[in-house]
Amino acid sequence: MLATPTGFLGGDSELHVPSPLAAKVVSGRRAPRGADPACLEDLELLVLLEATDGEGMLVAGSSACRVPRGLQDAELRDRVSWGTAALRRQRAREAKRQLLPDQLIAYFEALNAAETEDEVLCALAEHALHIVGGYTAEGLARDADRGMLRAPAARCARRGEHRLCLLWDDVFARPGLLIATDARREGRVPAAAPLFGDPQTALVAHVPVGDEAVLVLTERRDERIFEPQDWDVLRALALQAEMAIRRVRLIESVRGLSLTDPLTGLANRRHMEVVMDHVWAAATRGEPLALVALDLDGFKAVNDQSGHAAGDRLLRTVADTLRREARRSDVVVRYGGDEFLVILPGGDSEGAEALVQRVRKQLDGRVEVSSGVVEYDGGYDSAEDMIREADRRLYETKRHRGGTPHTIRSHVRSN
Repeated sequence: MLATPTGFLGGDSELHVPSPLAAKVVSGRRAPRGADPACLEDLELLVLLEATDGEGMLVAGSSACRVPRGLQDAELRDRVSWGTAALRRQRAREAKRQLLPDQLIAYFEALNAAETEDEVLCALAEHALHIVGGYTAEGLARDADRGMLRAPAARCARRGEHRLCLLWDDVFARPGLLIATDARREGRVPAAAPLFGDPQTALVAHVPVGDEAVLVLTERRDERIFEPQDWDVLRALALQAEMAIRRVRLIESVRGLSLTDPLTGLANRRHMEVVMDHVWAAATRGEPLALVALDLDGFKAVNDQSGHAAGDRLLRTVADTLRREARRSDVVVRYGGDEFLVILPGGDSEGAEALVQRVRKQLDGRVEVSSGVVEYDGGYDSAEDMIREADRRLYETKRHRGGTPHTIRSHVRSN
C-alpha cells in the first residue's frame, strides 16, 4: 500500500485490507538499492505494524495511532490521512527549526536598516511570511485618532494595489485567528471584511505590534494549523518590530530637535542652511527666490519690563502668526533672538512684502515689526551673501523708524 502526505498513490478506491494486518511499509518513494540507511531520513514513511493484541499500529514520523482489526477501507484511509498530516506537520516543524536562526538574523538586519516606520512594517510582513508561512502578510499601522489600521504607503506595496485600510476593532489588540464568517455583517469582526477580499482566503492570523500596529497573515488552506510555535515566533517578530518603531521615532525626534527651535517650533539656523542649499541651487538655475528678514521693535523693553516669560510668549505669538500667513512652500526660521527669516521659494519681492503686511495686520499693534526684503536677481555670490543683504536692509529699516516701521526692498543689489 502506497501513500503520500497528500493522499494515496495508485488510485484504487476499493483497496482491500488484509485481516489480520501484516507488517507493511507505506512510502511515497522507494529507497534506491544499496542506499545508505541515512537517506531514509528524507523519505516520507508510514508504517503499519501488527500488534500482539490483534490490533495494528500506524506510525507516521514520531506520531502513532491504533488500527483495530478489520478496519474498513474508508476508516483506514482516514487513519492514513491523519498520519500523513501528522508527518507533514512534523517535517514542517523540523524544517522551520533548522531555518529559523538564519531567518531571524536576516530579519534583524532588515529592521536595523529601516529608517521609517513604513520600512519596519514592510520588513515585519515580509519576514513573517517567510518564517511562519501563509498566503499574504501585511503590517498595518494604527491611527488611533481616526480608529483605523492602514497599510504602509512604501515600496513594499504592490504596484496597482490600493492600500489596505481597516476599521479598528478591539480584537486586534491581542493575538488571534479569524475565519471568513467572522468578517460577515453578523460576525464577530465585520471590520475585518477587507482581509477576506480574496474569496479563497480561509483564515487570518493577527498579532498586535504594541499599540503601534498589527501584523496580519492571510491563509487559503482551510486545514492550516497555526501551532503554538508559530504564535511564539509571531509574537517575537512583533516585539522586535515594536522596538524598531520606537527606535525610528526616537531618531526622528532627535532629528526634529536638531532642526527645530524648541521655543517657537520654527526651523532653526541649521534647518535654514539645509533649505537654502536647495533653493539657492534652484535660483541659480532660474527659479525665483525671495527672502524676508524680520525683527521685533522694542523687544528688549518687553523683557526688561514684563520679564522673560512675557518675552517668550510674544515670540511664540509672532512665530504662530508667521506660520499661519506664510505659504505652505515657505520656510519660516527663527534666525536668532527676536529676529526671523522667511524663505520664499518661487516668490518675489511683492509677495514677500505682502506677507509682511499680513503679519503686521494680524499682530495688530501687539508689537511693531521691521523688515528687509531681498529678491534673487543673479547678482549675489552665495546664499549667505543674499541673507546678509536682507539683514542689512532690515537694520536700514530700523534707522528709518518714525512710528510705523518701514520695509526696505530691492530687486537689484546695491553696490
